[in-house]
Amino acid sequence: MKNANTLLLENNAKAITEISATAAATPTYDRPAKAARTPRRISNLRKGIAVGAACGALLLSGFAATHYTQVDNYGSTANYPRHDVTSTARHDNHRHQSSASVAHSYVDMARSAAIAAGINPDYFVRQINQESGFNPNVVSPAGAIGIAQFMPATAAEMGINASDPQSALTGAARWMANLNRQFGGDYSKALAAYNAGPGAVQSAVNAGGGNWLAQLPAETQNYVRSIMG
Repeated sequence: MKNANTLLLENNAKAITEISATAAATPTYDRPAKAARTPRRISNLRKGIAVGAACGALLLSGFAATHYTQVDNYGSTANYPRHDVTSTARHDNHRHQSSASVAHSYVDMARSAAIAAGINPDYFVRQINQESGFNPNVVSPAGAIGIAQFMPATAAEMGINASDPQSALTGAARWMANLNRQFGGDYSKALAAYNAGPGAVQSAVNAGGGNWLAQLPAETQNYVRSIMG
């Protein structure tokens, strides 16, 4: 008969054998390998590059909308705010509007001077437009000055300030009225006399009779035709 110790050892051995057999019969599974992971630093770097590119494009588009680039003769570039161009354009437009307003006031001044002198205001306005384009600062190559293009000696003789539009237009209208009377109300001859001088017109009339205008310089002929139509 086996003693207690022997039985205990046998039971333990039997249990160990059963455990080993069970372990051998149990199927084993290989643990799947972990998928390769993109390093976090590289992923973050790529995101940073993409965001930076988008921001750069946005900044460049905004810069292009507010600036313009100019290249000088030496190949150097410079960027200038577009608001400068806009403000310059606005300034030029305002200056143009102001000039037009001033010219319109000179036209009214010319009409008033013509009516006061008793001559045709429409012809007189065309005449002044032909003379100076209603520019009171113009000086001709021959030395005539101002809106009505008086020669300095003639203006001084008539007591006219040729540089002052009001004085010049008043004097020019009175002078035209005088020339018109001198040539018997023939306004074409009065205009020719204003341009070429009364002596030259009288000589042309004496030489050419009814064909007097052809006796005068081409400049005077064009002057009369452009005003009288």
